Amino acid sequence: MNYSEENLPPVLRAAFSTGEIAVPNGAARQKLESNVSPDEAVILYSVVRALRPQSSAEIGLAQGASTLAILQVIRDNGGGLLHVMDPFQASYSNAGVAMVGAAGLESAWRFYRQFPEEVVPALPPLQFAFIDASHLFDLTLMEFVLVDKKLDVGGVIGFHDLWLPSLRKCIRYLLRNRSYKIHRPAAGPPPQRVWRQRCQSLVGKLLNAMPASRRIFSQDILLPWHSLGLGGNIAFLEKTAPDDRDWRFHQSF
Repeated sequence: MNYSEENLPPVLRAAFSTGEIAVPNGAARQKLESNVSPDEAVILYSVVRALRPQSSAEIGLAQGASTLAILQVIRDNGGGLLHVMDPFQASYSNAGVAMVGAAGLESAWRFYRQFPEEVVPALPPLQFAFIDASHLFDLTLMEFVLVDKKLDVGGVIGFHDLWLPSLRKCIRYLLRNRSYKIHRPAAGPPPQRVWRQRCQSLVGKLLNAMPASRRIFSQDILLPWHSLGLGGNIAFLEKTAPDDRDWRFHQSF
């Protein structure tokens, strides 16, 4: 099934079109920023549409762009609940909460003005989660660990803002050290980006095969981001098994 911006809530489509959102007082407006792009929102929609989760979580609300995409899927899927956490929503003048209200999607979510470590342990089992919050390596990893303890095998976790080295390093760690694999959405990158990824992956493999390469080149050169098969600014990882590592286990990443 191919999806497009037409599948997104009208409120979100309008925000993408104008680059602005209305804040709760109805007069002031905010510039739309630090949000998922229209293409990313469609990819997010397609992933959740296929998963059909009954219970989901999102860490980070901000102006609500990704939240609206997920909530629309929940409505279109005919059921489910999204638990959203953001202790800093007031710093956005509660714009994210207002956007959800304007879209008429309040019945599909529960919002918490708390940190994830205060909320996630009490959540029911999850089938999907989206992490788009602090972006610091250690805090992102902590958020993953919290969610992973609740995520069913076969569930998916999405990450945004992969242009940041901290996010790339975190995902690299997870793919090497945890029972997760890349989950490829039906709405993938355009063909020209796929070819660029393949070329960069080939160069990385050739460098990696050189004698003493690990002493000569940095890890980022030997294991370039695109060698993981990922591109763009959003990625999804699928849980393949429970965490049963030996206490001494570690893989370089």
